Amino acid sequence: MRELPDGKLAIEDCSTRRQSVYEKGELLDLIWSGRMTVMDGVGRQGAGRVVAPSIEVLADLKPAVRKEVERRLAYVTGLDKAHVSRGMRPRIGNVIATVAARIGDSKTPSTSTVMDWARRLNAADGYAGALLDRRAIRKSGTALCPVMEQIVTKTIQREYLTRDRKSLVHTLAMIRAEAERMVRTGKLAEDRSGVSLATLSRRVAAIDRYRVIEARQGPARARMVCRTSMDGAAAEYPLQRVEVDHTPLNWVVICERTGLPLGRPLLTVFVDAYSGYVLGFYVSFYGAGLTSVSGALRCAIRVKDDMTRGLSLTNKWLASGIPDHLVLDNGLEFHSPIFQLMGWELGTSFTYCRVRTPWLKPHVERFFSTLDTITLAKGRIHKRIANVVELDPIKGAAVMFSDFVRGIVQFVVDVHPFLINQRKLARPYDLFAEGLERRPPVQFPPDMEALRRASALSARLTVAQGGVELRGLPYGGDEVLPMCKCVGEPFKTLVKWDPDDLSQIWIQDPATKQWIGSGCRWAEYARGLSWNQHLTIRKFAMQEFKRCDALGYLERARIQMHNFWLDKVAWKTRADRKLAATMAGCTSARVLDGQEVPTVTGEAGPATVHLPASVPLCTEDFETVDMY
Repeated sequence: MRELPDGKLAIEDCSTRRQSVYEKGELLDLIWSGRMTVMDGVGRQGAGRVVAPSIEVLADLKPAVRKEVERRLAYVTGLDKAHVSRGMRPRIGNVIATVAARIGDSKTPSTSTVMDWARRLNAADGYAGALLDRRAIRKSGTALCPVMEQIVTKTIQREYLTRDRKSLVHTLAMIRAEAERMVRTGKLAEDRSGVSLATLSRRVAAIDRYRVIEARQGPARARMVCRTSMDGAAAEYPLQRVEVDHTPLNWVVICERTGLPLGRPLLTVFVDAYSGYVLGFYVSFYGAGLTSVSGALRCAIRVKDDMTRGLSLTNKWLASGIPDHLVLDNGLEFHSPIFQLMGWELGTSFTYCRVRTPWLKPHVERFFSTLDTITLAKGRIHKRIANVVELDPIKGAAVMFSDFVRGIVQFVVDVHPFLINQRKLARPYDLFAEGLERRPPVQFPPDMEALRRASALSARLTVAQGGVELRGLPYGGDEVLPMCKCVGEPFKTLVKWDPDDLSQIWIQDPATKQWIGSGCRWAEYARGLSWNQHLTIRKFAMQEFKRCDALGYLERARIQMHNFWLDKVAWKTRADRKLAATMAGCTSARVLDGQEVPTVTGEAGPATVHLPASVPLCTEDFETVDMY
């Protein structure tokens, strides 16, 4: 409306007629941000440049189109320099001839055309985009008739956007066949039934890419192709967000004891999302399981000085402490109740990534890709390539398992932390060390025993007079007696064991909730025995019993013994008992004469009492009777 003496501007709302006062800078911010629009006196958007193409559109024009804008602008600018207004037609013609000779234009525009250009430029407040030919930025409409448009749309949905993944050529053939049927029925003119493959390709390209991939290949593939992360893996300090994953290593290692190839080991690794620094790892042949995860977790939490003391490392392994948050995939080991209990005891929360979304754990996936830079060539497994001679990694294996693990430690401590991240222009070692100084990790468990218990396996087992039995291993001693005396009968309580060492377990006292260590009574067998090794031994022993039919023999022996007792103690029928007595010759004469009752083969009769002949039938004092 007006400018106030202090330099502020008074504006009026076109709807409510309410006046407001703004600073010039504040008003410009509102207009430029789009929160306020300037209108002319009749309630329409002013500044004719609003309908002109934006500067972004002009920047994307072809060079020939931009050159045409410069040509038109030269004629209009020539009018201003000659001080000729739009109504001076004769003088405008002279200016056009002068400008055409100066710029070397062979196609001189008419006076009316130049006057129209000047009018458009003046309406746009001198914005050069008003001189652009509208044909250069117009959107070409479809040339298909409504009936043909409907045929194309339905055929694309029915033939192309399906899991059959039919080609565009097949879809085009179906469109033309449907158009021919419509022509025969008179619903479509023959000259309007044509469609080309290029037109069909442009129509499919205009469809949302995610929708096309989802319809033809499934939602999982669509998420992978059209994936976005949007800083979902960002962390502000070390150990705030730790990514966990497994991968089989591409090398075959050899056993130190037998010298035989063991195969490809599995690597479980914990990687810090803030710096990309490796916190801990676990190498085994057990497969992706709870044992691997708990072993890697203990390695990540503990201080690494005693682990790396015997290795020739240049740098110190800085990682230690309890992670605040773990980013996991959907493996069964991560969803197990025991792993959940480990997280509760450590105060660590979990996040499970969606299936087939590796970009949600980018740091651990990137670490796996760097493992290919290890220069160990012996026993390396290569991807199969057509027409290339395959090398047998088992025959080429030459590195011992312990040496391979030491090499992985050297790579984790001395090589990988010093790789320069091209996005951050920083090294994982520097980021992690700086983050530890700025924000140290959370405190450790009270002692190493507590750390082992926190990452141990657990189950509710029965404590009886013989102690605790864990898959055939007996545990218990004098330390269990107070609990048994307090409860007085067998009871169930929580029991924990280290999956890498079964020589000892921890039993929770049901009264005090304290943990009591109890050693295995088979000390020689359990010393250094792992949980998976024990399960494998028991499985092998059971297979050996099945191979020699030990269980079948036991069942047959039990049945034979059962039939023996039935035959010996079961009551016969009355006729059988009488026949047995007759065949045995059981008469009083034989007994009184002291004769032996003959033995009858075949069906056994009832037990016979033998009395010595010298013993009288009736005496005043009873004597001992021998029964055979």
